[in-house]
Amino acid sequence: MWENEYRKALIRNIILALLIVAICVGLVYAMLQVRERTEAEDALLIEAYSQRQEEQTLARQEGINNIEAEYQKDMQTVADYLPGIVCWGDSITAGSSGNVSYPYVLQKYIDAYICDIYDFRLSVENADEYSRLKWDDYVVDIPVVNMGAGPENVATVLGRAGVVPFAVAADMLIPADTTPVEVKLLSLQGKEVNPLTGGNAGVNNVVINGIEGVLSLVSNGNYWGGNSYYFTRTQPGAESYVPMGSVVSTAATDMYKDYIHVVCIGTYGGYANADELVQQTKTLLSRQIKNSDRFIVLGICSDGSGYWNMSSSWNLDKIDSAMMQAFGNKYINVRKYLVQDGLSDAGINPTKEDENNISYGIVPESLRSAANTADLNGKAYTLIGKLVYERMESLGYFDEIKQELYIDETVKQLLKEDPDYLKNVIENSLNR
Repeated sequence: MWENEYRKALIRNIILALLIVAICVGLVYAMLQVRERTEAEDALLIEAYSQRQEEQTLARQEGINNIEAEYQKDMQTVADYLPGIVCWGDSITAGSSGNVSYPYVLQKYIDAYICDIYDFRLSVENADEYSRLKWDDYVVDIPVVNMGAGPENVATVLGRAGVVPFAVAADMLIPADTTPVEVKLLSLQGKEVNPLTGGNAGVNNVVINGIEGVLSLVSNGNYWGGNSYYFTRTQPGAESYVPMGSVVSTAATDMYKDYIHVVCIGTYGGYANADELVQQTKTLLSRQIKNSDRFIVLGICSDGSGYWNMSSSWNLDKIDSAMMQAFGNKYINVRKYLVQDGLSDAGINPTKEDENNISYGIVPESLRSAANTADLNGKAYTLIGKLVYERMESLGYFDEIKQELYIDETVKQLLKEDPDYLKNVIENSLNR
């Protein structure tokens, strides 16, 4: 009987063991299923997260590309309408008082009213979301180039600009080495020229007969002619015969042709009458190939002698009249402005000598350089720089840029917060 009991116990134990094994197998299977499902769900989550990250990265890059495209659009507007301003002239343009010149002052106004006002972020939606962008790199630059150079006659300025080039006035032989060789110069029209007497301003390097070199001056102390010039080639080469009449091409010949031109020529002569000076001015302006209807012409303050002349106002009146007829509101009668309003705008009380000058229609002494020439002083150049900016503004030369670059909206906001903001900026920049 005990054998039956043993057999029953054995069977129960086997069944129980099998049951336990089955349960364990089931649990293991269930755990594996749960793990497999969890891994699958994790994989889906990771994939979804990666996809979102990729979408966000693509969206951010698209946003950055759009920002860059918008900035390039701004810069294209600048390139189309005002890539820069070039001021052509003699010592009145070059300036002669403490390094102050009207192009220098004009640059300060351009910077204060346009370049420094430009805040590209204002045109970008959600700009704060792109905190890693270097917003300070998104700037605008509108250079004002001073191409004035001392007491030069009109032919010299036209030669530097390349519109009526300098020419070799006598046959010459350029040596094979870099030994300087004397070169006689005239304008291509046969007029006397006197480059380098007041600075380089676009002369060097020059090219003669296809050979590049440097033009140098040996002065005899006379600004108005009789100086000696030498040409030194930059690299040795073959000896070259240069016949009389060959063109001397200056460095500035092809420079700044897209820039708006401001022209002031004639202080040191080089013209027979008002009509010729008008035509010479038009010739210089003809080098401007972009926005050729946008330019400024400044009137001269002395009659071509390079000195102040009490009896010259009648001749200057003829020149002003001819210029006004030729160029309309693009002509600024500088002499008339300085005579009538210069002292008051500069905050200067007129002296007896000033009043005497004004009665003769010439620039008052308080606005002239201390030098014994027809140059002006820093106060006069400051007034002229402002005058040129205001005339450009009134003629709409900045309209497209201000609209595209949101300049007017920015200015309104700045003036709302501080009505004297721009005034203070200009005063501080000019007093540095």
